[in-house]
Amino acid sequence: MENLLIESKIREEHGSANTRRLRRAGFIPGNIYGHGVSYNVSVNSHDFEMLRHKMHSEHAMIKIKVEEKELDVLIKDVQRDQVAHNVIHLDFLVVDLDEVVRISVQVETTGEADGVKNHGGVLELIRREVEVECKANDIPSAISVDVSPLGIHDVIRIEDLPDISGITYCDDPKLTVITIAPPTVHAEEVKEEVEEEEGAEPEVIGEKEKEQEQEKPKEN
Repeated sequence: MENLLIESKIREEHGSANTRRLRRAGFIPGNIYGHGVSYNVSVNSHDFEMLRHKMHSEHAMIKIKVEEKELDVLIKDVQRDQVAHNVIHLDFLVVDLDEVVRISVQVETTGEADGVKNHGGVLELIRREVEVECKANDIPSAISVDVSPLGIHDVIRIEDLPDISGITYCDDPKLTVITIAPPTVHAEEVKEEVEEEEGAEPEVIGEKEKEQEQEKPKEN
């Protein structure tokens, strides 16, 4: 686990008006709890964004400094504004590093699938995160999957993910994580061409000659 640290301040004032004021000042309200610990805190928005860029998942293990103490915490919940998607609240769960926790871990792919490279298929990452159980100190930065051998219609399920010592996958083993879909662009283009052709009015035999005859000037 990478040693990630963020500082926090005790939040004395509560209520929606105070939290709005806090956010306008560039801070995110949050709570630290677990193992007999309970703090209402705030963290600097910029500091959290810098920290977030170092993490592979928002639900990561970090250290948080509060009242001169450093606590090992799991970022349990990240609440965002529905419009701007800014972080508006954080929950930090205090854990022991040898404690078994359940956490979502990002899935990342390596290599280029045969079905994509040689047959024009499309790699679809159905589940970007999977839930695992492991000791807090052993949380992987990501679950890495080599997709190189995958052909068209091939599937990687939870049960096909790599075995990692100390890691237990919690999701249904039959759930699809990655698949290689067949080419669709050409099929869509053909479909559009057919629809355009079908939408055109058919030419009636003799209609064109009839129109030309009507357009001829009458002889006096």
